[in-house]
Formats: sequence, C-alpha cells, structure tokens
Amino acid sequence: MLVALLRNGEVVSLAKAWTKEELVRLKRKESFFCPACKREVVLKLGNHRIPHFAHKKDDACPYEHEPESARHLTGKFDLFSWLQRQNIQAKLEPYLPPVQQRPDILVAHHHFIYAVEYQCSAIREILFRKRNDSYRSKGIRPIWILGAHHLRYRNHHISLPRFQWMFAHHFPLVPRPLLFFYCSETKRLIRLVHLIPFSVRRTFAIPVVQPLHSLSFSDLLSFPAVSLPASFWHDWLNYKQRWRLTFPLYPDKITRLICYDFYRRGIIPSLFPTEAGWPLPHGYLFETPPFIWQTYVLIPFMQPERKLVPLDSIYRFIGERLAAGRLAARQLPLATGRRYTQAVYEYLQLLTKLGYFQWEGRKCLRLVKEFTFPKTMDEVIQQDRQMMEQMKRQPPLFRYINELELNKNG
Repeated sequence: MLVALLRNGEVVSLAKAWTKEELVRLKRKESFFCPACKREVVLKLGNHRIPHFAHKKDDACPYEHEPESARHLTGKFDLFSWLQRQNIQAKLEPYLPPVQQRPDILVAHHHFIYAVEYQCSAIREILFRKRNDSYRSKGIRPIWILGAHHLRYRNHHISLPRFQWMFAHHFPLVPRPLLFFYCSETKRLIRLVHLIPFSVRRTFAIPVVQPLHSLSFSDLLSFPAVSLPASFWHDWLNYKQRWRLTFPLYPDKITRLICYDFYRRGIIPSLFPTEAGWPLPHGYLFETPPFIWQTYVLIPFMQPERKLVPLDSIYRFIGERLAAGRLAARQLPLATGRRYTQAVYEYLQLLTKLGYFQWEGRKCLRLVKEFTFPKTMDEVIQQDRQMMEQMKRQPPLFRYINELELNKNG
C-alpha cells in the first residue's frame, strides 16, 4: 500500500515527496494502520521496492485482492502522479465503505467518478465481475489497465486469451472496444485498437504505444484515429486459408459437433462457403472464429424451400447453437450493451450489399444469389481473393470498409 493511517486518524501518503531520512524518522515515531481493515501495518523502506506499507506477516487484509508486487506499486504510483500533473482530482487507494473495496486510484473528471485499477496479476472472473458490479452500483465507472508483461504480440498479431478480453472497454461515443496496458519499466502506455479476432486466442490489433507523460486522462476515454495497415487484407486471406487447412485436424468435442452440423448440410468443413469468414466491425462479439459462426448464419438459407427467411428465425437459430455450445458469444464485462445479434445483422447487411439477399420489408431476407461452394483448395483460395477484391471495389461497400478501417459509424 502507498497510503496508511496514523493512530490519530491522519492519512499518510507515500505519493508525497518524502526523503529517505524523513521516512526513517516517521517510522521510528509513528504507528501505521490499514485504512480498510484498521489493522496495524509496517512501513517498508527496502532498496528493491519503492517505500510502501504492508500488513504484518500472517495478517492478511480481507480487502486486498492481490499481492503488491514491485511492478504494481510502481505502476500505481506512476498513474497517480500522472493524474496529479494534470490537476485532476484523484485519491490514492481510498477505502470505499459502501462497496468494501479499495481501488488503486479514484478519479473525479467531468462530472463522473472513475475507479482506476492497475492489474498486474491474474484475477478470477467471478471476482472481476463482482468488483465492477459493485463500482457501477454506486455510479462509479471502472477503468482497468493491465500490466504490459501480459501483452504478447508480433507485428499486429496479438495473443489475446479470454482473461485479457475481459478488460476490453467500450466508452460512450467510442466506436470499438480498446484495451489498456502500462509498462512501469519504460513508462509507456499501450492502447490496443482495431480488435478484430482471427480465432479464439489470436486477434488482429494495432498497439498504439506512447509515453505516459504525452497523454491526458481524456485520451483514455477516446479512440485513436489509426487506420488498418495495407497488410491487413493479405493477413486475413492467409488466416482463411489456415482455417481451411487446419480446422478439421483438431477433432475435440466441439469441433466434431460443428463438422457434423456442416456435413449434414452438405458443407465440407475445409471448403466452407467463400461468403463466410470475413472481418466485421462488431465481429468481436463472437468468441467463435468468424468462418464458423458466419457459416451457421448461412445455413437457414440452404434448404430448397427456404429462400425467404425471417430475421428473427436467424437470430433464434444462432441462439440455439449458442445454447448447445456450438458457438460462443464473447464475455465483455466492461463493454456491455451490445449483443451477438449486432454482428449477425452486420454480416447479413454485408451480404445484402454484395447482392446475395434482398430485404422483404424489415423483417425477412430473400436469397437471390446462391452461395459459392468451392470444390478444391486451389479454387477456394482463388475465390476468397476474388471476393475480397469485390468487397473493396464496389461503391456500396465503401461504408463497410470505412467502418472496419476508419471507425466511421455513418
């Protein structure tokens, strides 16, 4: 901890500019107590960590959720100092009795209260949700920043496990979720933008890396204007090819069930329709890879007598696959308010612009152009490339490309 109480109730913050000699004298003179549990704590003045308070051995605080590593202490101090330099009202480690929690930093900014948490260790999902729900119940907006040691990426290919996806934020007036990482060694903040999943664990994203001192708190609540690199579409086609070559080779229980569903409809899993497996602005709402969930969206149109399909029956069909475990919606505790149906509707709109569907009123879609079922791997790779060029060429699809690449919502 960086904050403690004296015996008389006075608050002592180590975020102030103390000299080592002043802290030594303070330690000899005073006793210190945890602001949350009121148990006595010790002022640590070692050489390897910044000065901090710690509970006595074998006397854990019931309100602490993770051990205070050197990385956590330093990062928390950096973020608090950064806010102070902007003259933003902020409190370090305040204990909040109504929610029985002690956020790293409590921030008042533009009529809102934010709880800023710097997370360096793993946290159980049930505890993560409980803490967020408690903050929200009191009108406090949580902002979580992960330690940069969690981030693994090469170029724009990010290894993003389910644990890290939990920390994706979706702020008002921001078109896409974004993730924050902070490195206390280099003093740099990393914002991951353009989160477009390739698979369950692999995601395309752009890391925007900047020195912390060059950013404002308002920058955290906005979306950087960064376009996708020219290599994105080439990378996407490579992943489509990889899906086709490798998906049937890993026959776990769910894969076998999906393959069974596909074969029943006459779909060879490695030769799924060219029309499936495309990036979408809200494709992140599915945890399941896009080629799988998009193929399922096409299935209701593949029966000879079903050229006209009600929109709600498509949603119901996908909902049943979610309930059966064939598909999985992404769990985003910090980006609530959007459902998987938004990605499904977006996909149907894309195919409508490509000439496959026509709307009958606002509630039904009519299939007017048959889907493409390739017969060989060479043929499907060529068809995927042709469809990509068609998507980028056709004027009706300019808005789709802009939404995906430039984050314009119309």
